[in-house]
Amino acid sequence: MKRHILKFAMALIFGLLFSQASISQETAAYTCPMHPHYISVEADGICPICGMGLIATRSSSTSLSETKDTVVSSGMLQTMGVRVAKVKRTTLSRKVRAFGNVQANTRREVVSASRLEGWIENLAVTAEGDPVSPGQLLYHIYSPGLVAAQKDFLASLTIGNENRINATEQRLRSLGMQRTAIATLREKRQLLERIPVYAEDSGIVQSLEARDGTYVKPGDIVLKLQSYIDVWVIASIVEQDINDVVSGIPVRLSFPSAPSATSTGIVDYVYPTIDPVTRTLKVRVVVKNEQGVLRPGAFADVLFEVTRGESLTIPSEAVLHDSSGSHVIISLGEGKFRSRKIQTGSTNAGTTEVTDGLYEHEQIVISGQFMLDSEANLREGFAKLAAPVNASDITLSELPLDANDVALMDHFVETAIYFHEALIDQYDIDTHYLSPTIAAGNTLSERFPNTLLHAEITKMQRILLDIQKTGDSKSLGSQLAILTEALKPWLLQGMPAHYHQLGIRLYQDVESGHYFIQEGNVPSNPFGSGAVRNILLSKKVPTEKTQDRRMPHHAAHH
Repeated sequence: MKRHILKFAMALIFGLLFSQASISQETAAYTCPMHPHYISVEADGICPICGMGLIATRSSSTSLSETKDTVVSSGMLQTMGVRVAKVKRTTLSRKVRAFGNVQANTRREVVSASRLEGWIENLAVTAEGDPVSPGQLLYHIYSPGLVAAQKDFLASLTIGNENRINATEQRLRSLGMQRTAIATLREKRQLLERIPVYAEDSGIVQSLEARDGTYVKPGDIVLKLQSYIDVWVIASIVEQDINDVVSGIPVRLSFPSAPSATSTGIVDYVYPTIDPVTRTLKVRVVVKNEQGVLRPGAFADVLFEVTRGESLTIPSEAVLHDSSGSHVIISLGEGKFRSRKIQTGSTNAGTTEVTDGLYEHEQIVISGQFMLDSEANLREGFAKLAAPVNASDITLSELPLDANDVALMDHFVETAIYFHEALIDQYDIDTHYLSPTIAAGNTLSERFPNTLLHAEITKMQRILLDIQKTGDSKSLGSQLAILTEALKPWLLQGMPAHYHQLGIRLYQDVESGHYFIQEGNVPSNPFGSGAVRNILLSKKVPTEKTQDRRMPHHAAHH
């Protein structure tokens, strides 16, 4: 099945308002971003008031890359108290706090039901809360139906026929007589008019359903026992913590009514539904209670100890927030700094998870970043008042690309892989699937007009439009060669590390000189059986670009 059509519903507005006063282009003027009234003609000058580097007030040769960096002198860095730290990959752990209450463990509940038909006499357990231990006498029952069966058993004992003894004993058990009572009957050789009934489990009497003289039938409940050797704590957690709390994780607890109670437990069960009123999820925790100090209904303070896998983390103090989201200040070395937007995850104990926007081992500012961020914003404002840039001089590696831009260029790379697979697997391409790629090119052309990227996109769009117009896939090999040739600068200069990490490889047919793109290190030459050459893509992760975005697997073409 061929790849899914990606939706293009974004409308990218990329415009800056330029206002430029007439000034002689032979003389360049520089000013301090914090003290704009100070003007100097020295490009490398320093503001005498605050020590910050100067920026050009007006320049006819300002490039996009010059407006992104902030330069601060070493002396000013010490005055500002700037400190940096590395982005690290660590195992995340966090604590989720909740509140709950103690409940009886229903697995420890035992029901004592009558197995005989008759009248209860001499009830030994008389009230709720009475303790019961295994083998303890509970009551006697007068059951006329058992008299004949007892007589047969006693007669068998007198005769000494083992087969008959076993048969009559089995009959007594099937009528509900306990083994302990049968043993008493065997020992005394006397008819038991009142059959004793003994407890088979321990616990506290939770409810008493019968009294002396009560007539019962098999199956009637006489009493219920509940053991409190361990109890449940039912805690309620909020929706955002649902995915972190799972069965088996450790829990720390405290009980205001029982300070000496066990302080640890294990999550036994996570309930499957959310309460529509409180928007919380119930979690069941098993807690040992050998001392018996935990009573149902008691309040519990619950702390879940959640451990996640490894993630990129930074100190929380490094994260800056504004109306557009979160960002950090990157240290580029030699007094240069740059602001970069990031996506953050969970925060715990002064550490914040970074899900997008940073690479491991990058240097970020953790102290003094507020002043650096203010200077960067001022420089951006001055840059917007500067003369228009000469976009044609900007290399592909210097373009200010974000994650959306890289995702749009991924369409062209996927299309080249699609053509390659069609040639190798010998199937016709569907020209309707080229429309999203053409639309992606239109968006990028509007965003980066008059750039080298715009020129390469125009070449590739012409090829795709020609295929759509003619519907001719017979010459797909030559079209692949032209498409890949236009893509080659982007692969080698734009984001080579991005595609190398995705397993994308660029090859050249030695005989024809044509290029093609595919996944994997074993090339499949679509131009014949001749030798191919691997064009190596740089493995170096860029330090000034957006974090790589995983392309959808091109196997969706099939």
